Amino acid sequence: MSEITNNGTAQTVLDQYSQASNADEAKTNELGKNEFMELLVAQMNNQNPLEPQDNTEFIAQLAQFSQVEGTENLNSTVSDMAGDLRSSQALQASSMVGQSVVVPGNDYGFLQQGDLIAGYAEIPATTANLSVQIQSRTGQTLETISLGRHDQGPVSLRWDGANLEMDGEIVEMDRTLLNRQEVLKDAEGNPVLDADGNTIASAYPAGEYKFVISASIDGKNEGLSTAMSGKVDSVTIGSNSSVTLNLAGGTKAALSEVKQILQ
Repeated sequence: MSEITNNGTAQTVLDQYSQASNADEAKTNELGKNEFMELLVAQMNNQNPLEPQDNTEFIAQLAQFSQVEGTENLNSTVSDMAGDLRSSQALQASSMVGQSVVVPGNDYGFLQQGDLIAGYAEIPATTANLSVQIQSRTGQTLETISLGRHDQGPVSLRWDGANLEMDGEIVEMDRTLLNRQEVLKDAEGNPVLDADGNTIASAYPAGEYKFVISASIDGKNEGLSTAMSGKVDSVTIGSNSSVTLNLAGGTKAALSEVKQILQ
C-alpha cells in the first residue's frame, strides 16, 4: 500500500484512498472493508498531535466504514441468493421435461392413446352459452359440444378423445348428437359394457387436435383465444437465469407463461 504522508492537517480517508488507488490503480479500484480500516488506522497514526482529528469527522468516517462493510455483506448475500434461485429454477425446469403444459401460442395438442389433451381460455364476461369445437390438424370440425353457462374468468377443458372435462368436472353429453358413434369392442367384436351395462365410447385415434372455444356475450358469439397443451421435450436456461420450455412441435414458452401443468 502506498505511504500516507502527514502534511500537518488531518486528511479524510477518502482523500488518502484516492492517493493510494492512483498510485496502485493497476491492482484494483475497489475499496473493501479491510483496506478502509487500514487507511483509517494509518490516518490516526499520522495525524498532527497539535491538530488532532476532529471527533465529528472521525465518527463520520467510522460511519463510512460501517456502510462499506454493510454493502459488502449485502452484495455477498444477494450473490448467494441469486445462486440459490438459479439452482431452484434449474431443478424446477428439469422436473417438467416429459410433462404436458398449457401455454399461449401452442395451437394443437397431441393426443396419445390412454392420454389426454387440454385447452385454456379466458372468458371476458359471464356467458349463458359456452361451446367448443374439436378440430383435426387439417381444420376439419369433428365435434361441436355445448357447455352451457360459465362465469367470467378462466375455463379449462380436458379431452381423452371420447370424454370431455370442464374445470375438473365431467361434461354430460348426449352421445347420440356426436359425429363419432363407434364403441369399444372386445376381441370377438362384441360391445364392451360398463358397470351399468352401457356401451363405452371409442376414443378418436392418436393425432393432433385443437379446441375452438366460443361464448355468447351480449347477444354476439365470440371466439376466444385458446392455448393448448404440449409435451415438454427439453428446457433451456439462459445466461440471465431465464427458463425456456421447448415443446414437441417447436413451440417455445417462458416458464412464467405456463397456464396449467397436466398430471
